Amino acid sequence: MHQQWKGELMICDIDYRYRRALEPDGLTTYDTAIRALNEAIEDARLAGRSAADCPAVLLLTRHLSRIAEGVRTRQDTEDADLRRQCIDKLADLKRSPAIVALVRRGIDYRQEELRHYRREGSRTLRMIAFELGMAHNDYRLGYTTPQESLAGDHTLEARGLYIRISPERFGEPGVAWRNPHWKPPGATMRKAPITVLQDIPALAKRIASELKLPAPAQAGLI
Repeated sequence: MHQQWKGELMICDIDYRYRRALEPDGLTTYDTAIRALNEAIEDARLAGRSAADCPAVLLLTRHLSRIAEGVRTRQDTEDADLRRQCIDKLADLKRSPAIVALVRRGIDYRQEELRHYRREGSRTLRMIAFELGMAHNDYRLGYTTPQESLAGDHTLEARGLYIRISPERFGEPGVAWRNPHWKPPGATMRKAPITVLQDIPALAKRIASELKLPAPAQAGLI
């Protein structure tokens, strides 16, 4: 069991720090930049990586240093190699979505993992909505938990559609969908393991087929 835990720790990488390091324009003050840097260092630790060689951590360190020195914060030429490493890492992590890694590892009573779970669950539901051609005002997102230290349920509700992402406790599959009003053809709750989120386009097609959802008129926006 201990060896399995160690293996899960190594695969529990999160793409958020790489995306943040590549687009740090919102980190305009020393306080926001140092908070982002500290969170990136913690995320690297969760992934079993040394912060000293994490390209996202190094990019955010440079960003913080430039803010402190009062110079232009974007240095594309100097940062080209680190930016390329972040982009390559994002491409790798597309094959292992953060929400899958988090749920498989276990997140109850772990503050940093719960922080990511809250954000990545909502992001994953938006990605499914995008594949189904939904605009932001076509659906509502929700999150409920029995207590703050426990992972809860992410939900999406729209016309003819209810989706839930859960932490897979007691053998319960992590993804479920049905008609929100229990009407045919979605009158039965359909379920799948959390790993189904590794291919969101395929999952969206499956949901649309099983619930007989109308074909999207146009792509939505994440």
